[in-house]
Amino acid sequence: MLKSLRRFALPALLLVLAGSAAAQDTTLNDTWFKLKIKVKGRAAVPDTEDPHKVALSETAYLHLSLAPPDGAPADGVVFPAYPTTSYDFELWTETAPDVWSPTYNSTEDLETASATDFFFSDFFMTVNFLDGAVADNYMTIAITVKLDKEGAFKSASFKSLGGETYQGTTDGTDALRGGITVTGKTVPVEKLPFTLG
Repeated sequence: MLKSLRRFALPALLLVLAGSAAAQDTTLNDTWFKLKIKVKGRAAVPDTEDPHKVALSETAYLHLSLAPPDGAPADGVVFPAYPTTSYDFELWTETAPDVWSPTYNSTEDLETASATDFFFSDFFMTVNFLDGAVADNYMTIAITVKLDKEGAFKSASFKSLGGETYQGTTDGTDALRGGITVTGKTVPVEKLPFTLG
């Protein structure tokens, strides 16, 4: 009897585990964030001048939406990890005064640390500034969710825990290096400064 129980219990357990591994966290699906992006660093025209201090600042809007799971196996050293869900994101920036466009999009794995704590641990984003500056950045992002009394999504904050601007330019001629900070919070669609098509 024990042998037949094991024969049925093991496949059932594997099915449950497979289902839980494939479960996606939809907490942040179709969520908009209003972001304040700041880059501080140094820039210089190579072989022409010494580096000088640079500070860039911009308001941007970021949209998160659930991406289909990729099912790719992990490679390299495997560390303890939070469960992940793939999210597409789209960054909207001002490309001319009062003209907003999606200027960068990608897909990143969102880690679920708890019902209200999420991380993008290796978040790459190119930021295009209104004055023509462009910065490529890597960050770790923490998203903290507030729930209402019924446990439903109410709002969320978005904050970089650390970030680097590993390459960029302020005007197309200089080389920019520095750090980036991003802070923000959720914003309703009707408060966006642009109309979605």
